[in-house]
Amino acid sequence: MRAKSIFMKRLGAMALAAGIVFGALAANTHQVSAATKFRVADTKYEKSYKLDDGKVYFEAKGVFPVIKDNSKAAKKINQEMKKAKTAWIKETKKEASDAKSDFDLMLADDAVQMPEWKYSDDITYEVTSNDGKYFSVLMSGYDFRGGAHGSPYRVTMTFDAKTGQKLTAAKLFGTTQAKVNAKVRNLYLKLYDKKGIEAGFYGDDEFSGKKGRDILKEKLASMDFSNAFYVKNGKAVFYANPYDLGPYAAGFIEVSATVK
Repeated sequence: MRAKSIFMKRLGAMALAAGIVFGALAANTHQVSAATKFRVADTKYEKSYKLDDGKVYFEAKGVFPVIKDNSKAAKKINQEMKKAKTAWIKETKKEASDAKSDFDLMLADDAVQMPEWKYSDDITYEVTSNDGKYFSVLMSGYDFRGGAHGSPYRVTMTFDAKTGQKLTAAKLFGTTQAKVNAKVRNLYLKLYDKKGIEAGFYGDDEFSGKKGRDILKEKLASMDFSNAFYVKNGKAVFYANPYDLGPYAAGFIEVSATVK
């Protein structure tokens, strides 16, 4: 699985979007919860790629946020968000090219029946914090390449609402990233100690003889949570992608820490 941690590992950190004029682009008011400090609108992108017979072989759909404000902070945030949207569109073009190659191979083989499904990449967003202190966005995407299921992925960005500065986890907590990672790893271990595999973690490995907690500890040791978080209800919510710490069905396993 190349879950789209590769996406903003496809972007390095991630950021999103305001005004690309191709495909279909539209603007609507987006609902945000709690005390809204920025007014947020949608920009939409849709593009379908078709074979000569008209069959759609790849489709990209995205809904992205843009702040409707002329403040310096809003402009900085919009810049970062636009970078991420541009990166996503660029990636979908590459996906479309890969999909075309796959479908061309199927067309060239008389023994292969053309599938009813199409490849697709869809992404939308939720503003998880808009309280005048932090502006945080959780983008949720789904990349389908055939098979039993696609790959869900996330793009998350958190900003200082007053300055527009994009925040890493270290900046958010005012410490080093090493200390943040240590804290998050400890939170996951505590969650395992409390709920075990019920929290979605891998269990004991009967082949190697390793215990589930030891497997978790080994996997966490190489993970960096610099950008794998969003802010919601005064907490930084950290997440691990499907397969990172548990099976696909577990989804994004999360832990949280209060932001002072």
